[in-house]
Amino acid sequence: MPLPPAILPPLRPGAVIHGPGSYGVDTLLDGFSAELKRRGFRVGGLVQRNHGPGDDCAERMELVDVATGHAYDITQKLGRESQSCRVDPTGVAEASQAIRNAVASGVDLLVVNKFAGLESHGDGLSDELLAAIAEGVPVLTSVGSRYLNEWQTATGGFCDLLSPVADALWRWWGPQRMYQDLVQGVADADVRRVVTGDKWVLVETADGLGVAARQAPTAEGAAEDTAQRWTGRGLRDLAAMAAQSWDPLEIAVGVAALNAHYNRPDVTGVPGNGLDLFASVEGRVVVIGGFPQLARRLPRAKVIDMNPQEGEYPEAACDWLLPGADAVAITASAFANRTLPRLLRVSAGAEVAMVGPGTPLTPRLFDYGIQSLAGFVAIDREAVVRTIAGGGGSRDFHPYGRMVTLHRPPNLN
Repeated sequence: MPLPPAILPPLRPGAVIHGPGSYGVDTLLDGFSAELKRRGFRVGGLVQRNHGPGDDCAERMELVDVATGHAYDITQKLGRESQSCRVDPTGVAEASQAIRNAVASGVDLLVVNKFAGLESHGDGLSDELLAAIAEGVPVLTSVGSRYLNEWQTATGGFCDLLSPVADALWRWWGPQRMYQDLVQGVADADVRRVVTGDKWVLVETADGLGVAARQAPTAEGAAEDTAQRWTGRGLRDLAAMAAQSWDPLEIAVGVAALNAHYNRPDVTGVPGNGLDLFASVEGRVVVIGGFPQLARRLPRAKVIDMNPQEGEYPEAACDWLLPGADAVAITASAFANRTLPRLLRVSAGAEVAMVGPGTPLTPRLFDYGIQSLAGFVAIDREAVVRTIAGGGGSRDFHPYGRMVTLHRPPNLN
């Protein structure tokens, strides 16, 4: 019996902790929610925008509905000499409708600008915020350090405390969501061919051809591997299997569909082998999976493999070798077999590269903890098709394309 589609793991409420003033945090939440919306996630709730000196009592404050862009003025007119914070509870109450609307629509993320003075006393947006948490809606907010005790009391400690930097928000958002992220970036197109060889699969459209390695035998009870299985399905429909299916062949076809979109002939980057990125690293280098000529390119690397050879470590060594590593090279097969999210969490702080023909060449992956991507772009498509259909491996089809490496911009945060 086929398994039900994969669902995303639940998120504990995220609270960005900050000191006095919240101008920088307001901008952080605003930018993060806008980027998720741009990538196709459903985001709702409220972000705060201040117009004035840039603190919590700016000359004019407004709450902006993330979904609609509608702005609610929450500034009380107390005069320039007033020393009291000028948050208007009436304006906040009016804006709270945006939160209720977002919860009712089933958003992927609810942003609530802050848990502050009003909320610490059970007023403001506290009822809507805590009700959303109780319903299991993913919630992101900010909490001033002076209100931390009240926040912990209100939530019973059920939350993740986050540093006020973008990388911390993306780590909280979680690498499991990278699959849906990539699917949402795929422009739908007609699929010309799906070829499933003994070792690799490919998906081709008019604009590109993507490949992916087969991970395991097709799951018991899954549909047979026939051409009719893929007939009439669009590119985005196939790509969705990379995020939703548990069948190894369907996942491989899904990844190949992603790569048919992202690894098009017009993609530009640095040529060369991705393993060469770590040739000059002096600290601990860990490689996940077997690579051709690995011993020559990285002779000091510690290699972890699901089927370890002499001198290599078993998969269980990930939790011992990855923490504290300086550099980690991960085979693209980890993306296809869904072990990549765990590997990224354990490798936090290391320079991480994903390497292999099945690597999606898209900057969307940089925010999930990967600094470099080395993937394959097909040039002679017919030769790649013949090779994969005939049971050939990556060494056999490499001459009919080029390896391209993308690097995360150094100022990306």
